[in-house]
Amino acid sequence: MADPVFFLGLGGQKCGSSWVQAYLDRAPGSDFGRLGEYQVWEHTLGGVFARYAVPRPPLAERLRARAKMTIGADEPAQHLRWRLQSDPDAYFDYFQGLLNQPGIARTGDVTPSYAALPADRLARIRDEFAKRGIETRAIFVMRDPVARLHSLMRMEVDKGRLAPGKDAEDALRAFYVSDEAEARSRYDLTLAAMETAFPSEARYGCLFEELFTDAGIESLSRFAGVPVEPAAGARKVNARAGGAPVSDALSAEIAAHYEAVYRAAAERLPQIRTLWPSAKFVLTTP
Repeated sequence: MADPVFFLGLGGQKCGSSWVQAYLDRAPGSDFGRLGEYQVWEHTLGGVFARYAVPRPPLAERLRARAKMTIGADEPAQHLRWRLQSDPDAYFDYFQGLLNQPGIARTGDVTPSYAALPADRLARIRDEFAKRGIETRAIFVMRDPVARLHSLMRMEVDKGRLAPGKDAEDALRAFYVSDEAEARSRYDLTLAAMETAFPSEARYGCLFEELFTDAGIESLSRFAGVPVEPAAGARKVNARAGGAPVSDALSAEIAAHYEAVYRAAAERLPQIRTLWPSAKFVLTTP
């Protein structure tokens, strides 16, 4: 049987992370557990991530959850998140328990907000699993920043966290400089943290624009050690319908604001020059 592996999905948000989680979880020998996104670590960063902190459930809810667990029923999702946030050791014990099941060699936590985690937190997660004889591998998917921000803004509006603007472009112009947008758009910082915490063979960076292609699916499968599922690219998981296209003028404005992101991504994956439509506004020379 293969050595046990924990996959730490760092996002990015609106970059196909739900699809990645579902793809890996479907593979024989995988069990990613109770939740799609565990959201255990990012609340400690504060700011826009503070909302992920789960308050202590009332005593009655804790007793009901304990009773369910005693009879082998699923632990309520928010109780599980609270428990894992409240006792960090419980996080590692939980996934170790999944890997202790017969025939299970893969598990993981794919949470888009983890893209903001610093290198020392990633290293701690790596080291705690290593103490338990479990290898940690990191996955990070990047998407054209303009398209990603546009999709993220629509999600924030749909969830009621952002008021819809009368003019879509004016709304996006205000949104791309917001704390919410900035916190999730710094691919350069995520890449640096991931490369500090993980050796090359234990980290995987790829592009949303290639993820669902035959080559993209094969590449992810090879890294994860799972069978290739060629038809998986046609499956949509947590997809959001596209809105009106962003004008060149606003795309250029956003690209200039996040120029460091484009340059960091191009250093690792030069094909963004052709795959990211907005790259042309800041990456004018090879």
